Amino acid sequence: MVFAVIYIIVIALLIVTAYFGVKNGKLQSFLKVHSQVPKALVLGYIVFAGCVVFPIHSQPFPLDFQKMYLLAASYGVIALAFAGVFGPGRERMIYIVTFLLTAAGMGCRYLLEFGEASNTYNFTLLNIISYLAMIPTGTMIAYHCIVERVRR
Repeated sequence: MVFAVIYIIVIALLIVTAYFGVKNGKLQSFLKVHSQVPKALVLGYIVFAGCVVFPIHSQPFPLDFQKMYLLAASYGVIALAFAGVFGPGRERMIYIVTFLLTAAGMGCRYLLEFGEASNTYNFTLLNIISYLAMIPTGTMIAYHCIVERVRR
C-alpha cells in the first residue's frame, strides 16, 4: 500500500511539473539544452517500476484488476517513452535495458524489505522468473506496436 501511494505521488508530481513546464515554455528550452534528461528519466523510471510493481502475484496478494492496470499503465508508459526517446528499430536494446533495469529495481525492492516476511513470499523463484520473462518481453512488444503505429 505504501508503494502505491509513493508511486501515485511521484507520477502526480511529474505530471504537474510537465504541465506547468510546457505551459510556460521552460520545459522545451530545458530539454533542448539537456537532451539526455528524458533518457535518464525513462531509465530511472524502469528501476522504480521494477521496485514498486513487483511481484505480479504473491500468496497473500492475488492478481486483481488494480494490479493488472498498474502493470499495463507503468510499462505501457515506459514503452511509449522508449518509442519517443529512442525511436524505431531498437527492440533488442529495449529488451536488454528493460531486463537489466527491472532486475535492478527488484534488487532494490529486496534490499528495501530485507529481513521482512514479505520477501519470503514475494521473492519466490516462480515470481522472479515470471516477472523477468514477462515484463521485458511485454514492454518490447508494446514498444514495437507503438513504433509501427506511429510510422503509419
